[in-house]
Amino acid sequence: MRIPDQNAAGICGLFCGTCPDYPENCHGCYSDKVRSNCVECIPGFRTCSKEHGVKYCFECGEFPCERLIAFSKVHIVNGICHHENIIRDLSEMKRIGVENWVKDQTAQHTCPECGELMWWCEKPHVCKK
Repeated sequence: MRIPDQNAAGICGLFCGTCPDYPENCHGCYSDKVRSNCVECIPGFRTCSKEHGVKYCFECGEFPCERLIAFSKVHIVNGICHHENIIRDLSEMKRIGVENWVKDQTAQHTCPECGELMWWCEKPHVCKK
């Protein structure tokens, strides 16, 4: 099983551990190996975090900003809005710490049958057992 680390916590509050490209094709927002869709970061979170001197959106004095609110309402695949919980998740990251949040997300998204991480876009999960 691939075990996510702090690199699986996106600037914007996404849990990258449930992305099919993590960690083989992407090592997180700040790495040299970023998923093609994320390297451009159309919403601008990578650039914005640098401009505001923060690593995660919850550290910003403008949290939650309009950019983040708009982002939380897009990207629906197979009837699932992948971004709908980012503001809640960022608040939780702030409350319990990023490392603990990643551990919690890993536990929540691990298949109890096969022990593999479930991809966010699977509906339902395709168990490898």
